[in-house]
Amino acid sequence: MATENRKERLFPVWAILLLTLCIPRAAQGQDDIHTLLFRANQAYLDGRYAEAAGLYQAIVDKGDANGHVFFNLGNTCIRLGEVGKAILNYRKAAVLLPRDGDLKANLQYARSLTRDRIEGASPPFWHALAFWYFGMNLRELLITFIVFNALFWASALFNLYRSSEWTKWGLWLSLVLSVLLGISTALKYRETFRNPGGVVLVEEAPVRAGFSRNDTTLFVLHEGAEFTILDQEMGWWKIELADGKKGWLPANAGGRVALRLSRSPGSKQGAPDQRVPPGLPQAAAPGEP
Repeated sequence: MATENRKERLFPVWAILLLTLCIPRAAQGQDDIHTLLFRANQAYLDGRYAEAAGLYQAIVDKGDANGHVFFNLGNTCIRLGEVGKAILNYRKAAVLLPRDGDLKANLQYARSLTRDRIEGASPPFWHALAFWYFGMNLRELLITFIVFNALFWASALFNLYRSSEWTKWGLWLSLVLSVLLGISTALKYRETFRNPGGVVLVEEAPVRAGFSRNDTTLFVLHEGAEFTILDQEMGWWKIELADGKKGWLPANAGGRVALRLSRSPGSKQGAPDQRVPPGLPQAAAPGEP
């Protein structure tokens, strides 16, 4: 009995020791992120773009990046003349900042610098109908789903005690919205972490009929060209362009739009929402270095 009591008293001690060890580590990690971001922003403002890009990439590699960090990295890549990496990082940022006007303008400008002009079909009509899906990121959709789900259960409980025509309408409406938002959240999760989009990062990449360098070259893509990944085999991606062309591209010639699964998208726990260059145009003018 004495031994059992001693174990019960020891548990809080171990818990305190564990918290003592973990909390400083977490705080230290956040300090590192803030320090990296400060150094990256300063390097950008000083014109040391290669150094800034390395520091922003270090934040991304830590898994704490938010949309603003990807935006800053895209701006830095534009300054370095790396159009493919700029488009890739702008598209990653767009997953987390879907309503950002500056980001849309910069992405459009970066696309204007690419050699390939791939015309796709116009967005389907349902894109306009599902405005909540394309205008919100995963975190926002999840919060909205939780709110409407809570409203549904509150309406259900209220109907048990005071049922009326209006309360029944409210119950069914909250149920429909909860289901709709639940499906939207699941789809947005897939778009965020399993996004099939890709961007060519090398100057020139031949797309072949099979996943071998001995296969026939169907067409050639250049840096910044965007595609959809259909399949993967032995270090090759089967891709499809917006105009319907398909082929196999070496995986090391491109980058994925999908984000790494780490912290919740848009979370304030990661890097703070700081942009560069403050006080300067967000989109570089044509012909600007």
